[in-house]
Amino acid sequence: AADADVIFRSSDEVLFSIHKKNLEITTGGFPTADFKTNGEAIPLTETSETLGLLFQFVYAKRHPSLADTKFEVLAPLAEAAEKYEVFSATNICHIRMIKQNVEHIMAYAAKHNYKEVVDAAAPLVVPNSIGDVVRLLPPHQMLAWVSHSFNKLQLANIINLKYTLLGLLPPAMARHFDKCV
Repeated sequence: AADADVIFRSSDEVLFSIHKKNLEITTGGFPTADFKTNGEAIPLTETSETLGLLFQFVYAKRHPSLADTKFEVLAPLAEAAEKYEVFSATNICHIRMIKQNVEHIMAYAAKHNYKEVVDAAAPLVVPNSIGDVVRLLPPHQMLAWVSHSFNKLQLANIINLKYTLLGLLPPAMARHFDKCV
């Protein structure tokens, strides 16, 4: 905007002119409106693609839906939204991300303590090894994952046993056993 009062420089050298008041009102991670920049651009570590999307969430207008945004764009946007506390962007990011890359969204949600997102993603993640889970989750969430996985394994074993036994039992006994299991 022509009347913006702070300039940010992306990691790929693109400049963004933003209103300090909007940042102060809609974010928690940028300096307040009384912060002096002396007209110099403030360097940020994010790319212009990420900042271009992020800054759309600090103005009172319809925010981007991100419906067709690829995970490779959403993940750094979500991290930037967390870093700069642009909360109007965080929810839509993790909603869109979970539909694309469950393992990464689970790691993101665990990192930022979105328990409900971890819970939603957990049943969809099928790790190849316990090492995969250790890589995705922080230590304090490992016990819940192990408990969840053990319960799923028990259920699978019961279902497998049930159908194995039903195949071996005479029809009358199978119907009776089917009601019990």
